Amino acid sequence: MQCFMCGAEVGNDKVCYNCGADILLYKQIIYTSYLFYNQGLEKAKVHDLSGAIEALKTSLQYYKYNTNARNLLGLCYYQVGETVRAINEWVLSKNLQEEDNPFADRYLAEIESDPGLLNKLNSTIKKYNQAIEYCKSGSRDLAMIQLKKVISQNPNLVKAHQLLGLLYIQENKFADARKVLSAAAKIDSNNTTTIRYIHEVKERLKEQNTGKRKKKNDVVTFADGNDTVIMSESSFRSMLDNTRTSLINIVLGMVVGLLICFFLIVPTVRDNMTDGNTETVLSLNETLSQSRSDNQALQDEIDSLKKSLAAYEDKQDVATSYDNLLAAQNSYAAGDSAAASEYIQLVTKEVLGEQGQKFYDTLYSQIAPAIIQGYYDDGNSFYTEENYESAIINFKNVVDIDEGYNDGAALFLLGDCYRLTGQTEQALECFNKVVESHPNNKWGRQAKVYIAADDTELSATEIGD
Repeated sequence: MQCFMCGAEVGNDKVCYNCGADILLYKQIIYTSYLFYNQGLEKAKVHDLSGAIEALKTSLQYYKYNTNARNLLGLCYYQVGETVRAINEWVLSKNLQEEDNPFADRYLAEIESDPGLLNKLNSTIKKYNQAIEYCKSGSRDLAMIQLKKVISQNPNLVKAHQLLGLLYIQENKFADARKVLSAAAKIDSNNTTTIRYIHEVKERLKEQNTGKRKKKNDVVTFADGNDTVIMSESSFRSMLDNTRTSLINIVLGMVVGLLICFFLIVPTVRDNMTDGNTETVLSLNETLSQSRSDNQALQDEIDSLKKSLAAYEDKQDVATSYDNLLAAQNSYAAGDSAAASEYIQLVTKEVLGEQGQKFYDTLYSQIAPAIIQGYYDDGNSFYTEENYESAIINFKNVVDIDEGYNDGAALFLLGDCYRLTGQTEQALECFNKVVESHPNNKWGRQAKVYIAADDTELSATEIGD
C-alpha cells in the first residue's frame, strides 16, 4: 500500500514514516472498498449482476484506484448487454493503472479483435432509443418490432427484455411477457425490476384463472330403514373399501344373474326380433345414406368457407390496416420516413378497398426508398456479423423490390450469402444477373471471379471422375 501524500510504501503502521501523514483512516477507506468488492464478486458468481453492480460502484466510490473492482464492474455491464459502459470502465481502468493490468488489456483486446462489434452496438443503441420514442408516442407495435430486433442483435440486453415484457403486459399478452422476463431473469437473477414485472404477470394470470370452476365435494345419500343417511363420497368409498365381503357377494349375484339372462331370456328375445330385423336394417341403411349425404354437403360448405378465408389468414383486419395506412401517411408528411416505412409494412393491402389500394400503391412508391434502405442496412449488419440466414432474408426483400439496387450491390451480397451457406445454384444465379446488368463495376467483376472459380471446380471434378 502506498501513502496518499507522498506515495511511499507503508506497512501496518498508522503513520507514514516518510512524510508523517496519518494513514489510519486512509487504510480503513481502502479496506472498506475491498469489502464491497468481495460482496460484488460473490453476487456476480450467483448471477446477481444488478446487486454486484451496486456493490462494485460503492467500492469505487470509496477508492477509485481499485482496478479489480473496476474491471469486474465492466464485466458485469458486459454481461447485462451494456457494452458501452463496460468499455468505459475498462478504458478508465487502463488509464488509472497502465502497467500490470492484464484483465483490462484482455477485455479491450477482445473488443478490438471484433471489427463489426462497434457498428453492431451503434445499431442496437439506435434501435433501442427509437423503441423508447415509439413508446412515448403510443406506437407500441412499432416499439415491439424494434425491441425484437435489439434482442436478436444483443440477447443479453436486460433493459430491452424488460421494456418488451412491459409492453406485452400492457397488451395483455401475459404468456409472451413471462417468456421474455424469464430470459431476463436468467441473465440477471436478482434484478428488482424484472422480479416486479414477473410478479405482476403472475398476478394477472391468477386473475384470469379465478373464474375456473372449483371442484366440489360430492355427497352420497341412501336410506337406512326409516332414516336417510348423507355422507361424503370419500366416506362412502371408505365404507365400501371396508366391506369387501359384501362386495364379493354382490359380484357373485351379478354373475349368476347374467348367466340366467344369457341362457333363458336372450334366446326368446332373439326369436321375437328376427322378423323385424330386415325392416330395421333397411331403415338404418336409408338413415345412414341420408346422413352421409348431409355430411358431404356440410363438408363441401366448410371447404368453400375455408377457401374464402384462406386469403385473409394471418392478416390484419380492415380497420387496423386503414389505421396503419393513415399513420404511414401522417409520418411521411411529417418527414419521418423511417416510421412511415414501419407503419406501411403493417398494412394488409388485400383487405383494402379499391380506392384504398390505389392510395396504398401511391404512398408505397414514395416510401419505397426508405423501406429498401432499411432492409439493405439490416442485411449489411447481419452480413458483417456472419448471420447469413438473416442477411439472405433482408437482401432478398431488397432484390424483390429493386433487383438493381445500389448498382447491383444487394444482388451480389445476396449471392455471396448463398455461396457462404452452401447454396451454390442460387449463388450462381445471382452472380450471373449481376454480370449481365453491371459487368464493369466492382460487383460485376467480383461476380465474374466467383463464377470462374465455380467453373474451375466443376471442371476439376469432371476430370477426377
